[in-house]
Amino acid sequence: MKIETIELRKVTADEGMVLTDGATFSDVSGSIVLGCNDSTDNWYEIAEAEYEEILEAERAKMEAEEI
Repeated sequence: MKIETIELRKVTADEGMVLTDGATFSDVSGSIVLGCNDSTDNWYEIAEAEYEEILEAERAKMEAEEI
């Protein structure tokens, strides 16, 4: 049997902000847990309003593709 200790690194956005790496976004709590090969350098904050605009644009694109 092999026992290892791992370190989890949780990053939480400031109030009113959402974390993104440019492709994915943090959960509703504004937090992410970094993977073993991930770095805080890969993540940055955007305003919730900008996040909502991105989501709306993605929804509109998906709806347009369904037509």
